[in-house]
Amino acid sequence: MKVLVLALAIGVIVSLAGDAAIAQEQKGDATGVQHGGLELSLVSQKRSYKRNDQFKLQVMLVNPTSKPVYVFGTLDWGYSASLMFYIRDSSGREIEPKLSPDSQTYATADDKSAFVKLEPDHFFGTTYFAPLSFMNLNKPGRYAISVEYISPFSIAEVELKPFLGKESGPLKSNVVWIEVVR
Repeated sequence: MKVLVLALAIGVIVSLAGDAAIAQEQKGDATGVQHGGLELSLVSQKRSYKRNDQFKLQVMLVNPTSKPVYVFGTLDWGYSASLMFYIRDSSGREIEPKLSPDSQTYATADDKSAFVKLEPDHFFGTTYFAPLSFMNLNKPGRYAISVEYISPFSIAEVELKPFLGKESGPLKSNVVWIEVVR
């Protein structure tokens, strides 16, 4: 009997901790996860979309530090570029887009004009827009959108310092929740 009560207590604690984490994710604030001092922040144009709407998402690399850092100056989408977005339904199941952009990186590491000096308290960003049908969001429901940034260049390849290179790994954004309605 004591084992059963202990198991139930642990189950309640784990459940409450999971609910708190989901609630925190669902807030969808614009602050991403810091990496090398930088943050990746997402802001959705709106929280509720009709199935035939165009989805619009602003993505920003933010430098909240007191020191400048160089980043690749082209924010584009796909495995061959610098930004990837991820979609999950409310149960956590990943949704595969019908069409995934995959822009190519044509710049070279020795071209200094291909990089941006991101000053303290500045941001650098772009916008992703696509019909919800391209994103495979055809069913009503709640969806979590997140983005990862990874530089297509390594620190050793780029003369400009400090540089956020691919060795730093992916910079993960905050999660933005949207709802698709009929």
